[in-house]
Formats: sequence, C-alpha cells, structure tokens
Amino acid sequence: MVMKAIKFLFTVMAVATVAVATAVEKPKMNVVPLTSDKAVVSISNENPAMFELSIVAENGDLVYYKESTKPLNSYQKVFDLKELPNGSYTFNLKINDTNLSKNIEVASKGISVGKSKLSFDPYFNYANNVLKFSYLNFDSESFALNIYNDGVLIYESKLGKDFNMMNGYDLSALNAGKYDVVLSSANKEFTYSLEK
Repeated sequence: MVMKAIKFLFTVMAVATVAVATAVEKPKMNVVPLTSDKAVVSISNENPAMFELSIVAENGDLVYYKESTKPLNSYQKVFDLKELPNGSYTFNLKINDTNLSKNIEVASKGISVGKSKLSFDPYFNYANNVLKFSYLNFDSESFALNIYNDGVLIYESKLGKDFNMMNGYDLSALNAGKYDVVLSSANKEFTYSLEK
C-alpha cells in the first residue's frame, strides 16, 4: 500500500533550519492611535520587499487589503476607523514567508492596540524523491500532514504540537503525477504542490 511505502526519514535537520531562519524577513509594524477613531500604521523592513497589509474583523471579514506594487523598505498610512463597528480587528502584514499581526480593539472610548505576533510560513522542499519540511509552531497548535493525489488522500500523519517541526518523507514509491501536501491545524492550512 502507498501509505506504508512513504517512510519517515529523519526528524533533525538543524542545518536546514539555520539556513531558513537566517533568510527570513524581520519586519516591524507599529499601530499608534492618533485620535479616538484614527490610527497610523507604520511598516519598516531591513530590505526592500513586496508586502501585503490587511485588516480582518473578528468574524473573519476582510475590512481592508493593500498589496505593494514595488519593493519597499517602509510604508505609512493613517486609517480612519470611525465607520467600523466596535469590536476586535487584526492588522496582518505579510512579507515573503514572514507574517506579523497586531490586534486592536475599536470602541467608543477609543482604539487600544495589543502586542505583535510573529509567525513564519513552513519551508517545503522536494528533490530526489524526498519531501522535506520544517515549521516553527509558535502557537503550539496540533498539526497534521496529509498528501493528496488528484484530491484523494493517500497519506496522513499526526504531527502533534512540537514547537520545531522538521520531517522528511521518502516518496520514491509513489507513481508519477501531481501531489498536494497539506500541513494543517484547526486554525491554519498551508499547501505545497509537487510533481513527481
């Protein structure tokens, strides 16, 4: 059976983790209330990069979205939030594989800003019939890795809640074709496509 043919290769890829950790962006995002209904958002990054900035309501509705048209080191915008209903919102900044979020509360008494939360997208690599991935699980969520071929689940693995997830899988027994690798938790999902 194909599921049994996919073998666990290794759990320690320290060299790969160091290489990935040193290549990530280190953006900064400040949200500063100016008045009871206005806030200025300032973004800075060491190197010029494309970015995506969004504001999401607590129910998941997208309130604002901006994607840069060219690589930038910095960006600043004043947001007028008076039209937003009172509640919780999240400012999300994505630069390459680095994500930075900051929660805010909009209320009649004014805007309050929470702490920043940093996360990174997982690193996937497929070469010589070996699939490798690593992920830093800052939120200690329980993750699973599933492999699909034409939408059919052919392999699943419960990974647990470890902070530093690093695994490798021998895919040499799989037939030629296109596969989707899905790393998911209750709140997050990352997909990597490969062709064998």
